[in-house]
Amino acid sequence: MVESAFEFARICRKLDFHNFVFSMKASNLVVMVQAYRLLVAEMYVQGWDYPLHLGVTEAGEGEDGRMKSAIGIGTLLQGEEVDYRGVLHRDGSVLMSVSLDQLKAPELLYKSLAAKIVVGMPFKSNGLKMISESITVFIDSIFLRELPPVDDSDARLALKRLIEVSMGVIAPLSEQLTKPLPNAMVLVNLKELSTGAYKLLPEGTRLVVSLRGDEPSEEFEILKHVDAKMILHVLPLSEDKIGRVHAARRLFEYLAGKALSVPVIHHIQFPKGVRRDDLVIGADGLGDGVLIEAPDQDFDFLRNTSFDLLQGCRMRNTKTEYVSCPSCGRTLFDVQEISAEIREKTSHLPGVSITIMGCIVNGPGEMADADFGYVGGDPGKIGLDVGKTVVKRGIEMEHATDALIQLIKDNVRFT
Repeated sequence: MVESAFEFARICRKLDFHNFVFSMKASNLVVMVQAYRLLVAEMYVQGWDYPLHLGVTEAGEGEDGRMKSAIGIGTLLQGEEVDYRGVLHRDGSVLMSVSLDQLKAPELLYKSLAAKIVVGMPFKSNGLKMISESITVFIDSIFLRELPPVDDSDARLALKRLIEVSMGVIAPLSEQLTKPLPNAMVLVNLKELSTGAYKLLPEGTRLVVSLRGDEPSEEFEILKHVDAKMILHVLPLSEDKIGRVHAARRLFEYLAGKALSVPVIHHIQFPKGVRRDDLVIGADGLGDGVLIEAPDQDFDFLRNTSFDLLQGCRMRNTKTEYVSCPSCGRTLFDVQEISAEIREKTSHLPGVSITIMGCIVNGPGEMADADFGYVGGDPGKIGLDVGKTVVKRGIEMEHATDALIQLIKDNVRFT
């Protein structure tokens, strides 16, 4: 992409024409981000200074489209004045903050955590569960700022059952020392590590270290001597003396330099009163998961947003992936209507990607990264692709969606 853009830019420059911008838009967010960064690096080498048009092409509609655009554009617009909320990595985990009130209704909590329920108890099954007509995944771990009292047998039984199905339960050191919960993971900060306060815990207790990333480098040294199972990188968004991105990169640089392979979860705390539209999180190729806290947002929204973020960052695929064009004058059918029809019949296929394109002009490029393609052709006709290969042409519009479903079944991707 970059070399192609430079080829045409050189032609313009040779003709002394400089009124142009560069656009590296792609539907694949990883490709899009890396292409823009490579472009800027090459411009720097050449001594060029042309403006950029940032965007995620064929991002789709609704929440998916907004999510992809926010991730891609937000990642590139790094700086002190940009609403950039974090960095993520492949194989991402999702953690959720749980309150004592939620423990009062265990079955409702299990359902919110996307667990299957049998005779009142949670279990993982294959890890997938239909909730509110969308596919989500069993939460990996939960974080409790407070543990239930020792005599609250119902709440403690609920936590015990979650631990038994391999869900991590994380609690602060002070809570675990005063109200110990068997097999809980314990959250400690760097001070509690350096003073040895964590040694009051039973031997073998799994530790989770909370740090900001802007501490003096010498304070990180304690990490070399502790068997931490996880790091929570938390820097309150209300503090502006250092950016989250800078603090996170500083942490990862230290871990890499010391050859410490500790999973890092980005603990993102939004202040009270934040709107849903301001829950913006970027991706920068670093980290192993996310824990989002936003006091005014409901639990299900935060859970689904977390998984959508991981999917948008190409980290963890938990639902069908769609790429669709916004339509233009070349499109001879209603893209939004057809997209909704296809989504209704295929939204239960995690791991499958489907491209819906209005015409052949953009189709081949955008479908190269998808499993199946639905492309407009002659008036009233549709073509179907598998990967980069056109397998059917000239299908009547009224039969095209069913033909797509059959094609997915023929390739053993429909369940």
